[in-house]
Amino acid sequence: MVVANQNDVLFVCEFTTNHMGNLNLLLEMVKSASQVGADYIKMQKKDVDSFYSKEKLETPYNSPYGKTYQEYRNIFEFSKRDFDLFDEECKKYGMKWFATAQDLPSLNFLLQYDLDMYKVASCNSNKLELLKEFALLIPKGKTVVVSCAGRTLEEVKTIVDTFPEHKMILNHCVAEYPCPKESLKLGNISVLKEMFESEKVKIGYSGHEEDLLSSYGAVSEGAKCLERHFCLSRHSFVHHIECSLEPDEYQEMTQTIKSNNIPKNIKELLGEEAFLTDFGMSKKERAFLIENTYGSDYIGSNTKL
Repeated sequence: MVVANQNDVLFVCEFTTNHMGNLNLLLEMVKSASQVGADYIKMQKKDVDSFYSKEKLETPYNSPYGKTYQEYRNIFEFSKRDFDLFDEECKKYGMKWFATAQDLPSLNFLLQYDLDMYKVASCNSNKLELLKEFALLIPKGKTVVVSCAGRTLEEVKTIVDTFPEHKMILNHCVAEYPCPKESLKLGNISVLKEMFESEKVKIGYSGHEEDLLSSYGAVSEGAKCLERHFCLSRHSFVHHIECSLEPDEYQEMTQTIKSNNIPKNIKELLGEEAFLTDFGMSKKERAFLIENTYGSDYIGSNTKL
């Protein structure tokens, strides 16, 4: 069912690592994403061996793939052939895609596909030298998407100033997995809009909550891009799977927003605390953004604080 998008929101299915490194599952996810009202699929690319410290790679992490975090994390990365097949499948179903480049080797890899957009993750959004390299390498006229979890307004301004010749989407984001309502900081969206929104810069939201109401709250605050983790099923061992939407849930979200049926009392439903304004890094965000802490086991892992 095609629904007119009355709120003019761009919908992104964030695949993250929910494909579990399985190409067949990845291709099935593409088909499913094409049926739920999404505009884009988002992938991730990371040079695992250079992105993480030697200490982090050697951290004990029990999974079906070995006993270290390196053995676990390597399984989620796809080869050039895999990406080519993924790209072909997206074209087959009329789906556009882009990806987070976690490092320069990954950006150079992704540039082969001439994508509309390239994303910078929150954990890299304060690495000025890396941002400058991205600004030089990403073709002018492309859109740079940046998640701003843990960033101050001064840091966000530096991000925008680093990409003067690119279109941008600045995503409000909270690096808590899952993110409780009291930590959403949805009031940040209106501040970002007031300070940075222009013909070149749009404000979006990358959500890590377990519900749909929080996404509705983000759109009610003016978010024009909505990114949510997407999976075929939450019955999975992948970290952060609890933040993901299954196909029927994602479709409910897109149809509700496109048809302008967001509850009028959304602030009452979420609570005033969800709409507070607070920039900068919380203690819980630090565990993820700086320490890259996920736990030590693939089943039921929770961030260690």
